[in-house]
Amino acid sequence: MGIKLDCPTCGNRMTFNMATTSVFCRECGYKPTTGIDERAEQIRAKGKRPNVALANPSAIQPRAVALFYTAHDHLFDGNKAAAIDSLQDAIDIQSDFDDAHIWMAKISDDPAVKREHLSSILAVNPSHGEAMQMMMVLNGRLTVEQTQKGLNSQGPVIKRVDDAVKTTIKNTRCPKCNGSLTTNDHTGRTECGFCGYVLPENGKANPNGDFLFAALLERRAEPIKWLIGERLLHCNQCGAERTIAASELSTRCPFCASNQVIEKDALDSFEQPDGIIPFKVTREEASRLIKEQLKRVTERIKGWFDNNKIASATLNGYYLPFWMFDATVEVSRTRIRTEPTNRGYGYTRTMTPAETYTQTKFNEIFGDVEVCAAVSPAKELTRQLGDYHTVEMLDYSPNLLAKYPAQLYTQDFDAAALEARSHISAAMRYKFGSRDLGETEKVTINVFTNIQHMSFRLVLAPVWIAQLVEQDKDRRTALVNGQTGQVVLGKSEKPQRKHAL
Repeated sequence: MGIKLDCPTCGNRMTFNMATTSVFCRECGYKPTTGIDERAEQIRAKGKRPNVALANPSAIQPRAVALFYTAHDHLFDGNKAAAIDSLQDAIDIQSDFDDAHIWMAKISDDPAVKREHLSSILAVNPSHGEAMQMMMVLNGRLTVEQTQKGLNSQGPVIKRVDDAVKTTIKNTRCPKCNGSLTTNDHTGRTECGFCGYVLPENGKANPNGDFLFAALLERRAEPIKWLIGERLLHCNQCGAERTIAASELSTRCPFCASNQVIEKDALDSFEQPDGIIPFKVTREEASRLIKEQLKRVTERIKGWFDNNKIASATLNGYYLPFWMFDATVEVSRTRIRTEPTNRGYGYTRTMTPAETYTQTKFNEIFGDVEVCAAVSPAKELTRQLGDYHTVEMLDYSPNLLAKYPAQLYTQDFDAAALEARSHISAAMRYKFGSRDLGETEKVTINVFTNIQHMSFRLVLAPVWIAQLVEQDKDRRTALVNGQTGQVVLGKSEKPQRKHAL
């Protein structure tokens, strides 16, 4: 298709050929030597303007789309100021025009302007990949090179370390007398067991977690993920060195009894907790709660067949690591009728497609979906501990581990996120998968859950762990939620027999 122009010699219409970018008169053969041909030559010299596709053009108003492409014409001509004006005009027409915001962030030289436009996207869609990457570069969390590597990477190479890895530790000691610190069960405050000095109270932890999508991008850019078997501890008090399991975050030196909390290791293989939930249930209360649970009818019935009376027991407090996820989800519920509606009197009406297949969408918000990341106790027990209330969570400090030891996570956040997604999907299937009351036709219901946004935190939560030995020598584990008092009893297990050599 050509653009017709007036010939200055014969008055007939000339033709501009888009393919050859040349102008001539078909009647008299006139060809202009200036003006259009000069401009055509300039266009040929510059080459073809790069094609920029919109992510969702059908959702954008036509005027905004036209301004967006006009901005790219200005960029092609080297006029950045005009391009910015056109993009801003497009945004003024449609404020949720993500492609326009992205290009404003790309071509602007002002970091504040970049941040403003990227935030406009992420506030509505935190999983927008390009905007999240650009924001992480802007915040210094990733470099441009790491971003490119993450896009082309399948993830870090997993390497196992056979030797014990050196660590940096902190001894929880009194700043006044250097005595050992402990936690007061009644006040929850950290204090010195010798001089009575009370440490300043920790503030409330930040309720906002890290964006899962951002953390996954950062993980993909890492070259190596280390799997640690043991860590090497050097005691700052007595100088003793020993190895501990990779699952321990805090421990007590067997030589000088000083409490040691791992801050980092030489390979930087783990993250520090974001917060800690203090113990509310005392040891005496936890013991009483377990005894009451053992006296319940179900436990007495078990005793008819086995001698499950407790002969001995140990009870200790621990802080276990939990990944806690917040999520917003969109749920699609489809109802498919597979039998026609019976109208009675022997008449059966064939249903319309709208009656056969209906779809409804719901929006749900989840807070503090908990996934225990410890290797022990078993997940089938920790899943029954019930909810922890993060409103009482304190900002993490090693001094808060002065009395009760803590475990380090062995399940990383990416694997825990998959488990959290599974819990959320199961909850949505249970909530929306049931048939409506009074429904008589045969109906198939499908529930699909789309996680739109997810954030997470690493939290140390209090748990009382009891090891019970029954009179018939069977062993069982009991857990008590150290904040709410929820009791979980494990199954009785026969002791493992030692084989003679």
